[in-house]
Amino acid sequence: MMRMGLHSRGLGLRLSVSVTALLLAAASAHAQTTDVGTVDVSNGKGGALPLSAPMAVGSKAPPGSAPALAPSQGSLDSIEPVSIVSDKVLRDIVAPSSDYNAALKYVPGWNSANPNGLFGDSKGGWRGFVDGQYNITFDGIPFGDYNDPTHHSAAYFPAGFLSSITVDRGPGPASQVGYATFGGTMALHSTDLTEQMGGNVTMGYGSFNTLSNIDTFQTGRTLDGTTRAVVQYVHNNTDGALQYGSYVQNQFQGKVQTDFGDWRATLYLNYGTENYNNVTGITWQQLQLNGKSYGAVGNIQNTQQYVDYNDSRKQTDMEYFKIEGETHGIHLDNTTYTYSYWYPSLQNNGADQTIVGSSGAVTSVKIPLINGSKQTVKIKGVAATDVTGYVKDNDYRAFGNILRTAYDVDGGMASGQLRTGLWAEYATNGRQQNYIDYTTGMLYQWLGNSMQASYKLQLTSNVTNVSPYIEYEWKPIDGLSVTPGFKYEAFTRAHDALVNQTTLQPINYSHTYTAALPYLSVNYHVTPEISVYAQASQGFLAPTVSAYYVFNPGLAGIQPQTTNNFQAGAVYKSEKLAADFDAYRIISSNYPLNTTTSTGQSIYVNAGTALYQGLEAEGTYVLMEGLSVYASAALIEAQFTSGPNNGLRAPDAPNYTAAGGFIYDNGFIFGSLLQKFTGGFYGSSGEVASTATVNNNLNYVKAYNTTDFAIGLRSSALHDLGIGNSMKVRLGINNILNHTNTVEIAGAPSTLMPSNASTLTYQFLPGRTFYGTVTIDF
Repeated sequence: MMRMGLHSRGLGLRLSVSVTALLLAAASAHAQTTDVGTVDVSNGKGGALPLSAPMAVGSKAPPGSAPALAPSQGSLDSIEPVSIVSDKVLRDIVAPSSDYNAALKYVPGWNSANPNGLFGDSKGGWRGFVDGQYNITFDGIPFGDYNDPTHHSAAYFPAGFLSSITVDRGPGPASQVGYATFGGTMALHSTDLTEQMGGNVTMGYGSFNTLSNIDTFQTGRTLDGTTRAVVQYVHNNTDGALQYGSYVQNQFQGKVQTDFGDWRATLYLNYGTENYNNVTGITWQQLQLNGKSYGAVGNIQNTQQYVDYNDSRKQTDMEYFKIEGETHGIHLDNTTYTYSYWYPSLQNNGADQTIVGSSGAVTSVKIPLINGSKQTVKIKGVAATDVTGYVKDNDYRAFGNILRTAYDVDGGMASGQLRTGLWAEYATNGRQQNYIDYTTGMLYQWLGNSMQASYKLQLTSNVTNVSPYIEYEWKPIDGLSVTPGFKYEAFTRAHDALVNQTTLQPINYSHTYTAALPYLSVNYHVTPEISVYAQASQGFLAPTVSAYYVFNPGLAGIQPQTTNNFQAGAVYKSEKLAADFDAYRIISSNYPLNTTTSTGQSIYVNAGTALYQGLEAEGTYVLMEGLSVYASAALIEAQFTSGPNNGLRAPDAPNYTAAGGFIYDNGFIFGSLLQKFTGGFYGSSGEVASTATVNNNLNYVKAYNTTDFAIGLRSSALHDLGIGNSMKVRLGINNILNHTNTVEIAGAPSTLMPSNASTLTYQFLPGRTFYGTVTIDF
């Protein structure tokens, strides 16, 4: 298995070199005749908005202005708190191997850290809403897993594929689609198309033998001026800050856009692979034995952590076809899409990576019974000294369609725009986990007709969703928009298991969850540079598939999580200053909590209400030509106000975040020095009530901070050599002060002392990291 991993990495390196060579050849061919065109900021009809447009950010904004340099900034058209991370941040501030979570580091309220260093899978969130409680969309298409709407950040859409990221910290308007409008939306936007032929090649290298390659080729407009296309390839690989934290990623994407009359068609294609070892959080005992760089993967063969027993290979794809235009005064926008995530071979997993030493054989399985007792089944052929693991499969594919219509109403004081639409999606998700004796290489066999002693789970879960909406943006006077809206959700999960997770019993259960979600927002442009907004809305999140891991999900009575959101704020935008401020109060109902009944059955129940409220602000100010200062802050309160956890703090909600520093760009030299502070929070189980045997402080993550520095220069020297139009060289140092603080604690405390708290696992900052990049434009 190790040999396969090395072969995959070698294939990725060869692909990287091959694609780079092809594009450098193209650079040589076009260097003397082709200039890179300015990026088109579409106005919906193929035209370009002026640079002074309110939404112009990053490279589209006037050079040296606050909107051009801001690490994160709001929008004058906001109807809820918004932060935009521009293309300049993605190219000039963050490391080339970054995922979308790393790119959001300076957004107010954002909490994320990657223990594996410059590349690997990571999780993030804002305000205490964690992955799975908010949407992530790509070009407006929501995507994610189907057991719950969580994400694998290294599986899709690396930063090199993105033109910008918009974080909407709220459910959005009625027209916002997705399974987790509950907490907001992270909107990823694909690479913009250019007017002229060109592109670039970026090569990067950094700490832990991290290699990055980003290749982009733009066709520009064809001779008839109707068609443009872009093709991109991204390769990232690293040995990892964590021991055996190897990660290899290869991603391809292509986009073709053509105009015909008043209509535009866009075809998008994406395919990616990732190979990695299953590094994860470690227990207190593992920390004392191996240190913070241990990721529960090692080279001792008779242990649960052996590297060949903990490796993964995954593949993903997304395709969409979008057509938009006008007919009879109605603007139509329709996107048909599919995407998938699958394992080309079974994933290897140690049965329990927290076990210390050579033990780890599963020689018997305890099968739960509905009366609360358990039946013990002995496993034949497994020695007590063998190492037990499980092989895993998780495949899903979604098919969907998003139809949007807009009609301008000219009615005096009643003037505005009527918008309607329908999102429909169907997805199927098959999952299995089969025990394996790694010592003998044999899968556990059925005993009689029972799969329960050999499978941890064997199931299929299908999802069907239908969500129509209507909203009217009323514009009674210049600068004022009042938008009421309504969305209806109908989410059906059909769960068919031969071996259900946790119970190990067969089950066939289906349920439809519905919600009527009203919405109202107001935005007023006080002046061309100042806008204020307010919003009242509701969010919705269907129950996780984990709620079905019981004998009878119907008896559990778990309901969708819902939010009532109240938010207001103000935005200021000029070339000198980009600043925004907001206040929010979010009441979250039906928080799910796992509990045990009097008969010993484990079920999910609605645990009551949690309150999220706080203040957020960010701003970038131009001190002098080319030099800006940035600051952001968020004060966060997230705690339960009813139910068994009443008065306790919610999971993963830092009590504050803050960021600040300087950004410089005079066209030739550019750089940034930015510091990020994350306040203390309780880990993934939230605050746990202290008892005579429980120390809830064991679950508390103390405040920490990091400081990042980047510097680079742009030069046209290579143009004189006929290699390209321009070159950019960049050097970066992340976490300059080499902090290695704890950044996450998973599990709930069960003891008073860390050495006995075997249910807790810890993750840490990776320490100081370095990287360098060279980009050649052609």
